[in-house]
Amino acid sequence: MRKITLFFIFSVGLSWGQTITDTIQFMHYNLLNYRNITNYCTSSTNSPSKKDDYMNTIVGYLMPDIITVNEMVGDGGTGANRLLTNALNQDGRNFYKQANYSANSSLCNMLYYNKNKFKLIRQDKIDRALNKTQLVRQIDVYTLYYLDNSELELGDTNFLTIYVAHFKAGNTSSNVSERAKATEAIMDYHSTNYKSDHSYLISGDFNMYTSNEQGFINLVGDPNTSIRFKDPIRRSGSWNNNGSFATIHTQSTRVSGSCFSGGGMDDRFDMVLCGQEVISNQRGYGYISGSYKALGNDGQHFNSSLNSGSNNSVPADVLNSLYNMSDHLPVAIQMKINRTTAHSQKRVNENFLIMNNPVRDLLTWKMQLPMEGHLSIMDIHGKCLFLERINPNNNWHQLDLTSLSKGIYTAIVTSGSSQIIRKKLIKL
Repeated sequence: MRKITLFFIFSVGLSWGQTITDTIQFMHYNLLNYRNITNYCTSSTNSPSKKDDYMNTIVGYLMPDIITVNEMVGDGGTGANRLLTNALNQDGRNFYKQANYSANSSLCNMLYYNKNKFKLIRQDKIDRALNKTQLVRQIDVYTLYYLDNSELELGDTNFLTIYVAHFKAGNTSSNVSERAKATEAIMDYHSTNYKSDHSYLISGDFNMYTSNEQGFINLVGDPNTSIRFKDPIRRSGSWNNNGSFATIHTQSTRVSGSCFSGGGMDDRFDMVLCGQEVISNQRGYGYISGSYKALGNDGQHFNSSLNSGSNNSVPADVLNSLYNMSDHLPVAIQMKINRTTAHSQKRVNENFLIMNNPVRDLLTWKMQLPMEGHLSIMDIHGKCLFLERINPNNNWHQLDLTSLSKGIYTAIVTSGSSQIIRKKLIKL
């Protein structure tokens, strides 16, 4: 009778399920020499404490779930932590965490995220061109996964990999060449490490004047069409000093200044590009059409200061903070997550294996119903690292995974010669 019952449960598909919907707010921001005091950006013209207050106001208004930044002081991580403590986790907010400090210059990148929604699982960097020479600035690579306990128990989640870049500034041929080398290195890394179950973004201060620049073409026109990045607003052209692009310009917030660049709003330097899978919502993260914006840009300040005359695109205190925080504007997009927790035979079957996932050292697991078979832990190359017999008395089992490196593995339940269950297993 036991075998008949198991056969019935594993064979019948269910049509019910719970749909999980969430909106993810993403923001990229060039902070302009944050806590990096120079002879032109002094503690008076670029006050760290005032900038913390400005950032607090901006974050409190937008409430981003993920924040990527450029021009963070390269001081070993103290500045990055001060922004987290003095600006992000303020006014009742205590849910932001930061990535690990990583830099090879006086100015670096950083990622912050809402720890109630995301977990940082991997971090890497790209600091060499294809010819192995050092890039002007390294590109940081962060992989997050979306926290949803009901889904994680079923062995599935949504991975998001974000490239954060600050490309070489300037409009000379050598500057253009440096940006091309950096984007070529990104796409080479992207091609090698591309995963079919991840979604991808690249954000940063691109410092590009036109979509015809080779650096931009490298990102959006890679020969491998599946890994190309897309401009979610499809605004190609010559952005520099062109009023046709006034609504998407991100620099400069002012006409003149010593620490701050002048010239008024006339450049689209700061961008967020999406992988095709985000544009078409193929893997959990779906770009919300119309959500892309340069915060504080009302389209009426071409070649003017952000706060000249009337600008009602944001509240007055936010506009003041944007004007004083940086000569760049933050770029924001929204993504939707739509997921069903249990709706198919695959989900029903997977739910019969209960285990703590993600796992640090000790995996605790059991089958919901008695059965005979084996549980194996496989690496991404299909190599079996652990093989455990399933006890038919349905007891809890423990497996020491301390020896495993951090990463993604697969837990497989077999009965006889058939695989019944395959679940992703995340080792922290």
